[in-house]
Amino acid sequence: MQLSEYPTAIAKLQAEVFDFDLVIEQTHATVKQIEAEVDGTIAFDAALRNDAQRKAKRQQLLDEHPNYWEQQEILSQYRSKREQAFIQLCLKRNEFSVLKLEKRESIARLELQANQ
Repeated sequence: MQLSEYPTAIAKLQAEVFDFDLVIEQTHATVKQIEAEVDGTIAFDAALRNDAQRKAKRQQLLDEHPNYWEQQEILSQYRSKREQAFIQLCLKRNEFSVLKLEKRESIARLELQANQ
């Protein structure tokens, strides 16, 4: 990859990470909404007399919810993909930095030879 191609490649990776952040945020909001619905149901259930019963009922309702675990899995997958994209972004940035240093070194050597 040429030095001039790195900024575009880095920008694409940054956009990819940003897109994953958006999907993660949306999925997390969906998970929180499901949890809030379950918590609302528990709050108004007079049959639940103590924290242990409320916690058990909360877990039961979450386990029974048709989308909760699916959303959790999606969230996990997107977090993993985001981390992979972020690693690639860091790698590309580091490669760009190394290439710039190598170019600077070669320019300095040429200048040194020209001055001798």
